[in-house]
Amino acid sequence: MNTNETSNMNTTSITMDLENLQQEYSNLLIKYKQAVTDYVSYLNIESEYSTATDPNYKINNPPLTSIQGMAYTGTGSAGQSTANTVQECQADCASSSTCTGATFVSGKCNIRIGDSPIVPSSSDSYAIIPKGKQLLMNMNDLNNQLLNINKQITNKIKIGQPIYNKFQSQNDDKSQELLKNYKELEEERGNIIKLLREYETLDTTENENQIKITQNYYTYILLFILAIAVIFLLIKITSRGTTPTSPTIQTGGELNENAYYILFVILLLVVGINFSIKYFSL
Repeated sequence: MNTNETSNMNTTSITMDLENLQQEYSNLLIKYKQAVTDYVSYLNIESEYSTATDPNYKINNPPLTSIQGMAYTGTGSAGQSTANTVQECQADCASSSTCTGATFVSGKCNIRIGDSPIVPSSSDSYAIIPKGKQLLMNMNDLNNQLLNINKQITNKIKIGQPIYNKFQSQNDDKSQELLKNYKELEEERGNIIKLLREYETLDTTENENQIKITQNYYTYILLFILAIAVIFLLIKITSRGTTPTSPTIQTGGELNENAYYILFVILLLVVGINFSIKYFSL
């Protein structure tokens, strides 16, 4: 595998990775915006309850929620309740003025105090924490994921930048070469058109010359035939009127009247043929 093929494969791989990361980033960004909206809505609801004259509302005991597979340890224990279900454990924590969260696991409810993050646990474990804390943790988790993907995208761009610059340089060279070839082809096209026109002119001239040669050829043949005809007629005319019994008397080479008419007609034909040849050859 040559260097160009390797570079093409690397470029394709980087491009695909960037597309996947961009898509993942976009999906997470949608979730993050929704998490922010949920948290703002929660704060608005809490603000309304805190200003209401509801005797059952406790500022220090916000709404709680449970998360399966997680545990809440806090900073210390606030006792153990007799709750047998997640809902009962959640209610016991809500009724305690010191409870900041709880863990319900294996049928036991452990009420905790203080603040701490939730940690992974067994599938039958439930972390019971305030709703606002759960929303903030969700926002924080999505934010960390976005930062991580953003970092990966940045690294991919840095890795691919030299390859991109190399291909950009090659593309620029190719573009210049194509432009040069295009100009040369345009010049050759002009020369070809010029040669075609010259060829058409030469072909036309050759055809005209060929026509003239053909005309002259047939003219000479016709004149040759006329010359033979004239000689033949003259022989016939001069020999007409003599008999074998009478002696041959030479009258000085004079021709009879018919011979003159025939010569006149032949002369007109010759003049007419020459005039026609000159007229049509113009």
